[in-house]
Amino acid sequence: MILKLQENTNKEFLSALYALPEDISSVLKRLPIFVQSGVWEIRLRAGGPVTLTGKTCFFVTRDAVATTYLPQNALTAEGYHLEEVVKRITGRSVYTREQELKCGFLSMKKGHRAGVCGVFSEGSALKVTSINIRIAREVKGCADSLVPYANNGMLIAGPPGSGKTTLLRDLIRILSDGGARVCVIDQRGELGGSGSLDLGVNTDLICGVDKATGVENALRSMFPQYIAFDEIGSGGELIPVRESFFSGVKLLTTAHAADLLDLKSRGVTSALLDCRIGCIALLSSEQMGRVSLYTPEEVKSLVG
Repeated sequence: MILKLQENTNKEFLSALYALPEDISSVLKRLPIFVQSGVWEIRLRAGGPVTLTGKTCFFVTRDAVATTYLPQNALTAEGYHLEEVVKRITGRSVYTREQELKCGFLSMKKGHRAGVCGVFSEGSALKVTSINIRIAREVKGCADSLVPYANNGMLIAGPPGSGKTTLLRDLIRILSDGGARVCVIDQRGELGGSGSLDLGVNTDLICGVDKATGVENALRSMFPQYIAFDEIGSGGELIPVRESFFSGVKLLTTAHAADLLDLKSRGVTSALLDCRIGCIALLSSEQMGRVSLYTPEEVKSLVG
């Protein structure tokens, strides 16, 4: 089936520009709307060109022209630009966000997220060398066709940029508005945007804790029918997830996978197939919005 995972809008792109210094954001604001609406990531590297990642990687000229080749008058970022980005995201209180920096990211408004690379000491950024702002998109109705298959939980898999988080966010909203009790463990603030994105009227949001702690807290105090979170990163996070199944709670989550064999061969995702997940939705790496549905038994039966 084909799902609508993108809208022809630049509002999410523009809402992420608050984090950028004026001399960079003013250029990006003048780009054509069709370019802005297709951007997934904004990348800044100290001493390097500003790049925009979508289906195509673009460089940007200082007079707001997007090109697929490196122009002589490329818009560039310097070290002081990157320092300013961190200050803007943290409200100039970097020390209050040290726990996030230890994990290499900073949560932003509206569910956006900035990946941060550089030299760190005790969680503090001594020298930031590159920043990747990942733009969160909210496309209401994109998961309508998946709802009938999510009654027993769902794993949404696909390559980076295929729309997994966007789809999961809308699936949560639809189930919640339909009366299901959903508890979202939003460690990095991407799913709910720290409460700024619509996850439905019956959704409880737990932010700022790891998935293991969040699942344990949800089971102890919220009595959910569904627990939802973005990708499981380690086998240790699977332990409380497995415990949730003994309580009859269903799982909604995502995983990076290029195809079914990739999904089966990875340790964490392979272990997920043994949990009580009713359906796997695999997003296409070639066509945005194309999704194929499988049972865990079908995936486990693959030879590879």
